[in-house]
Amino acid sequence: MKKTLLLILLLLFITTIAGCEDALDPTDNTSYLDYNPIETDGIILEEQQRSFMFFWETSNRDPNSRGYGMSRDRFPNANGVASIASVGFALAGLPIGVNNAWITYEEGFEHASKTMDTLLEMDHHEGFFFHFISMDTTERVWNSEVSVIDTALLIVGALVSGQFFGGEVYEKAMTLYERIDWNWYLNDQTNEFYMSYKPEDGYHTGAWVGFAEQLIMYVLGAGSKTHNTGAAPYNVMKFKMINQRAPYVSEVDPSRNVDPFYFAPSGELFIHQYSHAFIAFNEVLDPDGLDWYENARRATQAQYNFALDYQTKYRTVSATSWGVSASDGPNGYHAYGTPPYFRDRLNFDGTVAPYASMASIIFMAEEVIDTAYYFKTLPNLWGPYGFKAAFNLGTHTGFADARIDGKEPYYSPDVIGIDKGITMLMIENYRSGLIWDIFMDIEVIQDGLDVLGFTEK
Repeated sequence: MKKTLLLILLLLFITTIAGCEDALDPTDNTSYLDYNPIETDGIILEEQQRSFMFFWETSNRDPNSRGYGMSRDRFPNANGVASIASVGFALAGLPIGVNNAWITYEEGFEHASKTMDTLLEMDHHEGFFFHFISMDTTERVWNSEVSVIDTALLIVGALVSGQFFGGEVYEKAMTLYERIDWNWYLNDQTNEFYMSYKPEDGYHTGAWVGFAEQLIMYVLGAGSKTHNTGAAPYNVMKFKMINQRAPYVSEVDPSRNVDPFYFAPSGELFIHQYSHAFIAFNEVLDPDGLDWYENARRATQAQYNFALDYQTKYRTVSATSWGVSASDGPNGYHAYGTPPYFRDRLNFDGTVAPYASMASIIFMAEEVIDTAYYFKTLPNLWGPYGFKAAFNLGTHTGFADARIDGKEPYYSPDVIGIDKGITMLMIENYRSGLIWDIFMDIEVIQDGLDVLGFTEK
């Protein structure tokens, strides 16, 4: 009888231990390793691989450094400066590198885990990080702000790596996520996220009013089990963005008109890409039936049609050269954009950002591929990490733009981390849907979408 009782207790103990081990590794990533991407044009694959290698080769990979895993803001300039959002894109890219055999699974796991260790030890404010930090020490640089959006982009990348690799990587990613107090960055009077925080000031400033790239922030806040924001911030944003909806009306050809869509604050295209790299908006609708995927597709079509309309004025835009967004330019970094916003005072000087078109591949694949071939004919636009940040070829004879007079042709000397990141992820979603599959499997993300009232199409 005693032997039977001991045997039962031993079996219960083994079952309990096994259950605990399962809890520590909640993901079964074998499905993510069953990789069957669609056949893709070689130039797109090359741009994606070079974008991945930007992160793999220029990030801090010194195991003895306090800044292990920090990813550069840009290259080759701004040496020693990392962007916290760039780190997020680097982490999200590791499953892509593994499945394409650009790195081994073991290399990806180790890099993800050690990067998480760095992040867990870094200075933070209620879970939020400084926008720009030292590659070597992780200390704040450029007097940068504690950033809500850049922290969000970091965290979604960490969650993707955690879900893909499981085990300790998942645990660390969830620790980073669960310690973020989203309500600390939320104005409790307006239910709007603040725009910035600097510890020396001691107070938040600005506000995320209306629609921009921040959709992911509402999902993260609504899915949090430790600092839940509920659905109110998303609902307030929707109320405030009513006046951000308009059609694109061609000045040249009515057939190029585009049905109304919610546009970016300054007409930038990246607004319609960042959250889309993670959330499979092609599969869900918001509680009012708003289709964010279709909205972004229209915004992309409008940008393409704008290029057709303005190709007789600016040399940089055409059917195979388009994509206007926040980027380097002849007069420094600028949030360039196109109509319907700024129709009366054009927020465009001929500068095109290759990432803006490349990351649009999930919406307009054929046009993007044709554009990539044209871009590669410009030797000053191509480098070891693919397409550089931006270029501007000036105006056609008979049209003048004083803002760029004497400054063209212009080619940015750099690649920018967040540009390479969004390019890499969106190409992968076009090829296989891998990032969407991983991210949409994460429990807290599904919880967040449920709280916001999203449903399957």
